[in-house]
Amino acid sequence: MDDRPLIRFQAPALPPVSEIAAYFSAAERVRWFSNQGPCLKLLVERMDAYLGPGLHCVPLANATSALALGLRALARTDGPRREVVLPSFTFAAAVSAVLWAGLEPVFVDVEEGSWHLCPDALDAALERGTIAAVLAASTFGSPPSEAIRARWQTAGAQAGVPVLVDSAAGFGAVTGGGERLGRQGTAEVFSFHATKPFAIGEGGLLVSADAELAGRVSRLANFGFQAGSVAAEVGFNAKLAEWPAATALAVLDGFGDVLAARRAHAAQLLAGVGPHGYRPQAIDGEPAWQFVPVLAPSRAVRDAAIAIAASDGIELRAYFSVPLHRMPAFGGLPVAGSLAITERLAGRVLSLPMANDQSADDRRRIVAALATATAAEPA
Repeated sequence: MDDRPLIRFQAPALPPVSEIAAYFSAAERVRWFSNQGPCLKLLVERMDAYLGPGLHCVPLANATSALALGLRALARTDGPRREVVLPSFTFAAAVSAVLWAGLEPVFVDVEEGSWHLCPDALDAALERGTIAAVLAASTFGSPPSEAIRARWQTAGAQAGVPVLVDSAAGFGAVTGGGERLGRQGTAEVFSFHATKPFAIGEGGLLVSADAELAGRVSRLANFGFQAGSVAAEVGFNAKLAEWPAATALAVLDGFGDVLAARRAHAAQLLAGVGPHGYRPQAIDGEPAWQFVPVLAPSRAVRDAAIAIAASDGIELRAYFSVPLHRMPAFGGLPVAGSLAITERLAGRVLSLPMANDQSADDRRRIVAALATATAAEPA
């Protein structure tokens, strides 16, 4: 490794403290620092406006809590229904939320091109008759196609079960029809973690067109309090405090520039690595690009790329090279159908670095490392 600067896999950037403090001053003036303070209320107004009419936004402490509360509020648990269908090719927060909500995960496969929850696998799983909810995912924050979204919705409606969509890295992503994510399923969840494109440190957002559902989740996030008493449902503390709410307001001010930069960086990276055999996710629309996922030509090339990049001071990752059904904590959970595509993706997936301020030289170094790995593979 030479003395060139480290290219971090992710280099989070939050607004300057002065910009956050300008919003936080509203909380300081009234000495209201959590529990639906002025920053939180303004954030709800601006999120509603950003995502468009007819939606109700519930900011929360983090996206994992949003998933757990969403499942608790949505899941149809009559009779034998206790299971939640979800892909194995996703982040561990999803299955953790299912278990913390007192439900039972059932893993299914994803599509080979888009890497989203496979509609055919979903249809087959719903035939079990024990499904209480579907937890789909906008894999890596990429918008699913209209056809996939319609299949999810139709499958859930025909089975009489709700569809919750985990779009953790997808806030700001735009579908192929030009619509921002936020209208998928019965409810949709976003993450505002420091590593996400919309980065505030810790935070999340649940979005739904159902005002009653949004109100229920908001109550559950405040221990279940209603009219000063916990009368019906027991919740827990998942409220977003005023400082992270103020941070989100400051991020929203410049978020258009953040998205434009990330999309330009991602396009250049994909154009650079494509000729060397690295295949991108099939995308319908414009992601927000938390990082840039690709499939290497082989597992050997993927592993070589990680090692070669590390020697040049470049951090690569391989999400989700260990799918959920392969993790020891979740290995005994049920699987519906084959996970063949998940296994194939896991063996070749490679995640390239992304940052708001990624430089052209950074991208040249990344492409060069991946090209070297491909060239070194035996014929």
